[in-house]
Amino acid sequence: MRNPQYSSARLLPHRLITSGVRFLASFRLAVITLTALIIVLAWATFIEQAYGSAASRFGVYRTGWFAGLGTLLGVNVFFAAAVRFPWKRHQTGFVITHAGILVMLTGSLLSAMHGIDAQMRIYETDRPKADLLGGLAFEDTLHFELALSQNKPTSPQGSAVGAASSKVVQIPFHCGPFNWRDYHAFSLTHLFAAAPGRLPWFPWGLRSVGKGVLYDQDRVRLEVLDYYSDSREVTGGYLGLYAESSRSPDGGATRVWEPLELEIQSARAPQTQAVVPVGSRATMADGTGITFSVAATKSTDEIQAFLKSQPQQNEEFQDQLVLFYRGVRYVVPAAALKSGDEFALGDSGLNVIRLQREDRLLAMELAVQDQAGNIDEMVLFADRPEFNQQAGKLQVFGTYWVNTAALRRDAARLAGIHPDALPGGGGGRVDLLQSADGKLYYRYWKAPRFVAAGQVILNGRPFRLGAGLDSLRLAIRTLLPYDLDQPDRKAVVPRPFRKRRTGMEQPRARVRLTVGSQSKEAWLAVLPQGATEAFSSGELLRVSDDVEAARLILRYDAVDVGFRLRLVEFQRKMDPGTTQPSHYASLVDLYVPVESAHRHRGPTTQGAQAGDLQGEGLTLAQPRVLITLNHPVNISDPRTGRTYRLYQEAFNGPFRPGDPVFEQVLGAGSTKSELYASILTVNYDPGRGLKYLGSLLIVGGIVVMYRMRAYFFKRRSRDDATLASPATDSNKSVLPVDDSESADKRIQDNEMTRAFTT
Repeated sequence: MRNPQYSSARLLPHRLITSGVRFLASFRLAVITLTALIIVLAWATFIEQAYGSAASRFGVYRTGWFAGLGTLLGVNVFFAAAVRFPWKRHQTGFVITHAGILVMLTGSLLSAMHGIDAQMRIYETDRPKADLLGGLAFEDTLHFELALSQNKPTSPQGSAVGAASSKVVQIPFHCGPFNWRDYHAFSLTHLFAAAPGRLPWFPWGLRSVGKGVLYDQDRVRLEVLDYYSDSREVTGGYLGLYAESSRSPDGGATRVWEPLELEIQSARAPQTQAVVPVGSRATMADGTGITFSVAATKSTDEIQAFLKSQPQQNEEFQDQLVLFYRGVRYVVPAAALKSGDEFALGDSGLNVIRLQREDRLLAMELAVQDQAGNIDEMVLFADRPEFNQQAGKLQVFGTYWVNTAALRRDAARLAGIHPDALPGGGGGRVDLLQSADGKLYYRYWKAPRFVAAGQVILNGRPFRLGAGLDSLRLAIRTLLPYDLDQPDRKAVVPRPFRKRRTGMEQPRARVRLTVGSQSKEAWLAVLPQGATEAFSSGELLRVSDDVEAARLILRYDAVDVGFRLRLVEFQRKMDPGTTQPSHYASLVDLYVPVESAHRHRGPTTQGAQAGDLQGEGLTLAQPRVLITLNHPVNISDPRTGRTYRLYQEAFNGPFRPGDPVFEQVLGAGSTKSELYASILTVNYDPGRGLKYLGSLLIVGGIVVMYRMRAYFFKRRSRDDATLASPATDSNKSVLPVDDSESADKRIQDNEMTRAFTT
């Protein structure tokens, strides 16, 4: 007699396996998985629209959890079909559909693991050299290249003994398309939303980046401390902010957060050659101007003058000159002043002399004189306050107010004004002033109304200027204060993220490289695409001690496509009356290595002439191949047989003589007047065929199911209704033994119905 405990012990694993298989094949798991995938794909579509395709690939499509969802769906589909084996004839459409889903998922997995989506940059040159031909396609991922060498030992006499050994180590770097400081830690507040310039936790919090120690072997240690996806090195002061515009940059009417960048640079005064700070201005899409300047003195009176020098409001606003001295505001009608007029500044003991009024520039030049005969000049601009020159020596500060809104409607007066004196679209103006201690203050002027003034909040959160219809919101992300004592100070700052990439971004990583007891920390810039060596000191880091030396650079991951493209002509057409291109394309010559020319597969080679670059080991396979926006070209790698699809994506330029890119690519001896860089998309999708096949199988399986008319269109008999009734236990047989063909047919129909519904 069999031991019940022994049988129970043997049946327990079997029951667990059976339950697991049933769960993996269940309709409930399919609903959960498909619902999760639908939600994720919808969110990924939103991400791609808001942040671009690179962000959606990084945050969703190339993550492990998304691959896990796809794998779970494939397992569910496989077991849903496997548990019904052996399949009946009426299950043909069901099996074909599930097989199509598996084939399509397999193709997607191949594309994700081995696919290539890269860019190739080629220049329109008059020098057909191999180093100027496009042959490398650069991906959006990065890696460190660490070159290690042993210092040569020396004899007691100082001469080198033996030879130094060296090796090169490539270290993958998973950085992502954003500045690392923009990521949010997990919180319910920032789960799906974040402040301007920041990232919500989902899905970015599920993706790790390469922060920390990436390499630590044989006395050499590499640490990554921070990363900027786009950065710049500035001299002076820098302000990066987001402003809420009532019109998007592409012309839409929805309110969007618009990134803006402003700088303060140093200049030399014409007469004294003293260093003076010069501010800058940015104009939003809705016409609102944002100016950024720095207080020329360390006196708090200049800040008070900035905040309290508002004009007098009257029914018909007249041009006003507002001066501020030791806490007292003086308002002077500007129209009443004539050249040479002198007036006393109240009972302050100061006299003000109007030297010149330049209506063409909407500027006024004044001279302030004290009782001791000391004179200090000031220049005030009505709509360009970032260029104001204050009388800082005598502590007199002023503002020139003009009703620019009415001025823009006066065609006769507007014709006599220089265009640079009234920049922007007349949507108001926000003046930002940095104090000597690094604080920031604002003044909001919407002619002819003075809206508000106060101190700027620097915590990165949005804050509101004014109230009602005149209100405006700003969010400060980066402030590098201008230092009056060190005006030439340089620093690396992050730039705001922009969805539309131009190809001119400059990623940088903050690294610490240690060799033995020697260590250096620096911002390391990524080498430009196609560069073989570092062009500047910021693209190279060297550290060495008595034993070993290390050389570190940061590169884009690249793929050698096996062929070369030379840009013969870049074609561009403009929309009439605008500076926007309506069409652009690249006319290229296709070169392949001489030894693989007979294996080349691509565009027809009729008319090809070999020997143009025989010294470089290349032969012309096809001249004048046209690559456009909507008509890609398929070209095969003659070495591996991979077929790449090339699209025209974008372009840079034109670069002209004197530009660093022009001089670097063409040199001083070129006869060309301008240079274009064409950007091509290089795509390799090894799973494309399987995805197409899987889609066809899915459609074919659905057609077969409908053609068999087994599920929806066949009228059921009374016995069928009895079998499908809710009172029937699906796990027990309630049918009498019937060997007839009709009974078998009814059983098959009932099983088919249950299989489809589950």
